[in-house]
Amino acid sequence: MLPSSDIKAQLRTRLLRARRSLSTEQRAEWTTALHQQLEPELAHISSVAAYWPRGAEPGGAGFIPWLARRVDRVLLPITRSDNTLSWAEYKGPHSIHRGRLGISEPVGPCFDSRVLCGCDLIVAPAMAIDATGNRLGKGGGYYDRALSMVPHNHPAVYAMVYPTEFLKSIPAAPHDRRVEAVVTAAGIHRFAS
Repeated sequence: MLPSSDIKAQLRTRLLRARRSLSTEQRAEWTTALHQQLEPELAHISSVAAYWPRGAEPGGAGFIPWLARRVDRVLLPITRSDNTLSWAEYKGPHSIHRGRLGISEPVGPCFDSRVLCGCDLIVAPAMAIDATGNRLGKGGGYYDRALSMVPHNHPAVYAMVYPTEFLKSIPAAPHDRRVEAVVTAAGIHRFAS
């Protein structure tokens, strides 16, 4: 039997290939539906930590500007050379530059991941989510380390995935941080605590 890390690597490869093979129309349809599903969750909150989607990632290129029009404060991650994340506030397109991993990151005052505890919601990236809330990331562990500073459900951590990425099961390690909910084009599924 393959080690869990090998299974995860193979699953990531398969999922990334499937994402890239989606038509522009399918991604646009699912992106619109993801935003529609998430919007009611934003009605009574003011601060969200999120991610800037790249390429075929769920949420689409316009996700952060869309989110910023609905809440008062959006925090985005900054990748550090020590494999941790810092966070800074999105202040509009002029506040973004290409970070060390080629990801759009905000400029301005930075905070360590403890700042996440003051947010109303965290929207984390994922390659897939399983039926118990296990999250498969890209494999660097950045979000698992950052989310280890956040108590369970305070604030809630949501992940956005395409419907084909909400799976029955994903290998999980003890350090892997489960999410409280998954947002797909079909709706929001909350996991039991």
